[in-house]
Amino acid sequence: MSEPRPSLLVILPPDWDLIPNGVAELKRYLADEFRASLLIRGTDVPMRAPLTLYLGVWDRRDKQLARRDVDDLLPRAFYTLNWMDEVS
Repeated sequence: MSEPRPSLLVILPPDWDLIPNGVAELKRYLADEFRASLLIRGTDVPMRAPLTLYLGVWDRRDKQLARRDVDDLLPRAFYTLNWMDEVS
């Protein structure tokens, strides 16, 4: 039986949107560096930021590197305009 391929699941809050080029960059990074896939699911549950879940079998070192880099790539892939509510 083969091990499940590594995947990153991003759960997107209802008031967040995608940046297509950023999502493509994140998807490409995961595939090229870790042979991992990207899954994006929306939720109706309010959250402050997207939730990332690492699924499947990840090498310990790869998972550490991915977490570091994904934290930098997420703001390029997803955004919210909620900060404007705080300004007004």
